[in-house]
Amino acid sequence: MITNFKAIPTNLITGFLGSGKTTAILQLLKSRPAGSHWAVLVNEFGDVGIDGALLEQNQIEDGAFIKEVPGGCICCAAGLPLQMALNLLIKQANPQRILIEPTGVGHPLKVVETLTGEFYTKVLDLRATICLVEAKRLRDKRYLDNETFRDQLNIADVLMASKCDQTSEEDKKFFFEFAQQFSLPKAHVECIEQGVFASELLDILRNPQREAVYPDAHLHKSGHEHDEHRHAHSNHDDAGVCKVSSDSEEMACDWRRFENNGQDYYGCGWIFKANILFDEQCLMKWANNPDFTRVKGIFRTESGWIVINRMDDQLRREESGYTSDSRVELIEPEYLDWNRIEQELVHCIIRYL
Repeated sequence: MITNFKAIPTNLITGFLGSGKTTAILQLLKSRPAGSHWAVLVNEFGDVGIDGALLEQNQIEDGAFIKEVPGGCICCAAGLPLQMALNLLIKQANPQRILIEPTGVGHPLKVVETLTGEFYTKVLDLRATICLVEAKRLRDKRYLDNETFRDQLNIADVLMASKCDQTSEEDKKFFFEFAQQFSLPKAHVECIEQGVFASELLDILRNPQREAVYPDAHLHKSGHEHDEHRHAHSNHDDAGVCKVSSDSEEMACDWRRFENNGQDYYGCGWIFKANILFDEQCLMKWANNPDFTRVKGIFRTESGWIVINRMDDQLRREESGYTSDSRVELIEPEYLDWNRIEQELVHCIIRYL
């Protein structure tokens, strides 16, 4: 039990794939009051854990505790994964505020129901749910027809258009017009750049009357009951073993591959040992594959450690301070030939250090 903790201010930071949730949380951690202790619970669709690694790499020297729940959505199994992760985080971090980042393809309703349920009534003070969205997505039928995407917008108390430095004036105008359509007006609507917004917005009160229009979207889109996000670790029955993609014994166990699926999406990720060096130009070409929708990875290259981040046709590259291993995750609306994609990725290896 966690009865010794009372009314910890808590916020959900939601948003579909590539909306900038991790960037926004990084900015919030940097701007938090001096000496304050915050905790972040990150949920990722795949097993590789890119966002958790980036948050841990960028957190300030002290005062920020990061816990990651990879491999599916934390609302599964009637909220049990969320409860277990949250209880451990609270006991270990004793936080003054908690930020929760659900997976981009996860429905927020079950998370909200768990956080406001009987077990956490006195422990947590759930405040505004903040939803980030790229304004141009609001014109894209692929997103507007996605019930989970729509309910992320419906449940949010605060609605923010992210990446506004990369957004056309027409799309900005459409975003603010779109934000006026909700029967319960949003508490705050804003267009932000580089994930920066005032931390005071976290203390806006949550409106419990905001409802999901598609409360069962997560269940029927999964194609199975919640707790069955399937994971395939190819070539072996043991989870997490090395994926053999070469006849070379030296290379055979230098990376692992993970696959899963749920909510009409398929994921595949790889983790490579830190002594493997990649060709950056080759990686950028690989990530620009027109078949890819969502790519996020950290790589050791001849020019240093870099982060590659792609959503649809937008590909960004930036330097990284993360140095533990190279890792990458793809999340796609259709099943792809992971063997071929892996071979093309491995082709970008220059040498072993």
